[in-house]
Amino acid sequence: MIKVGITGCDNLRAAELVRLLIYHPDVELRWVRGSSPAGTRLDRIVPGIAGDSDLTVNPEEPLDEVDVVFTCDPRQQLPATLEVLNLPDDTRIIDLSGSHNLDHGTEHQWKYGLSEMQRRILVHDAQYVTVPGNAAAASLLALMPMARNLMLNSPLALRVAMGATAFPQEGKTIDGMDAAAWQAEQQREVVMALEMCQSSFNQPVTLSISPLSERRTLAVAARFKSGVDGEMIGQLYEQYYDDHNFVFMVDRPITTADVENTNKCLIRLEKDGHTGELTVHAVMDLLLKGGAGAAVHVMNLMFGLHERVGLDLKCTGC
Repeated sequence: MIKVGITGCDNLRAAELVRLLIYHPDVELRWVRGSSPAGTRLDRIVPGIAGDSDLTVNPEEPLDEVDVVFTCDPRQQLPATLEVLNLPDDTRIIDLSGSHNLDHGTEHQWKYGLSEMQRRILVHDAQYVTVPGNAAAASLLALMPMARNLMLNSPLALRVAMGATAFPQEGKTIDGMDAAAWQAEQQREVVMALEMCQSSFNQPVTLSISPLSERRTLAVAARFKSGVDGEMIGQLYEQYYDDHNFVFMVDRPITTADVENTNKCLIRLEKDGHTGELTVHAVMDLLLKGGAGAAVHVMNLMFGLHERVGLDLKCTGC
């Protein structure tokens, strides 16, 4: 069993993570910490787990009793949290705060945790992993096959529609970051990741965000010009994602019910034969594939489990 601890247990991203880990067949959730008073029952913080966990918030649990810690703290609190924890050197950390997504040269050598991009590294060479921002993750999943084949050679326009869950504090993120600042950060994250995949990439990228009525869905439309015909591009995407477990190609409009409450990302291609523009639509659950589900996927890879363990989830529309 993988022994797990969670810090920052009392926010939206942590709640989804707790639900996944409690029912994960290869995980023992040993301790949780957060801003709630010591002794607070976890099922008072996370709805839906009553009867399934007797855990309480306990800052005194021995830290060396876990193999991996998920950090869900607000990003401004994370450095202080890590300093106080003073974890053993061999403890693995998976960070959901986004604190390290733009920082690949730090003391701990954080690895970028987009599994469809970094799977080999996450399996063989990762101790500290940062989970991508949800808008960046969806955008990159829409673009990865093109970047890996050195085919991103024109300006990119990324339109991201997000449910209200992304900004629970009246236009601010869970961490209290202004939406405009967060949008700019997500854009930089996309550019940095694309440069990791396609070293020749030097095109301008614009990322815009708009609201979506469905609370927890994230939909990206990535538009750019491509001289390759639509059928060949479709084959390229099918081949790239053929051995991945959570990204699937569809040939019909994607509804939010297809992905809500799952760790899936569905992708549809739309090629304009007159203008040569390709639009790649990617839709996913912003709290699961865009957060907690992606983090559990990373853990599965790090500990040699099958990617789908604990992540076979029933969609809302099923």
